[in-house]
Amino acid sequence: MAFGNKAISHMERKMAGMVALMQNLAGHAEGDMKTHAPWTDRTGNARNGLFAGVMVGHDEFRLFLSHGVDYGVFLELAHGGNYAIVRPTADAYKERLRDAVLEWWR
Repeated sequence: MAFGNKAISHMERKMAGMVALMQNLAGHAEGDMKTHAPWTDRTGNARNGLFAGVMVGHDEFRLFLSHGVDYGVFLELAHGGNYAIVRPTADAYKERLRDAVLEWWR
């Protein structure tokens, strides 16, 4: 019986570590979005509203990047994407995230 409890606690530690790993990457991605957003601030609301986080489901983890202002979709899609920051940041982090997750579960 002790072996079963040990296996469960090991998995719980791995899952908690996975959340921490992803939260760390989300924090870095959020900082990068706020630092490198290509538009000129008028109020600072769009830049301050950029955020990243982690959602944990029953059998999945998701790292998300988003705008916190209504007009964020306009910044991402209008003017040929010249003011986009969410997609470029997601693209920049996808391999880093993949590599970190693979390394964590080795």
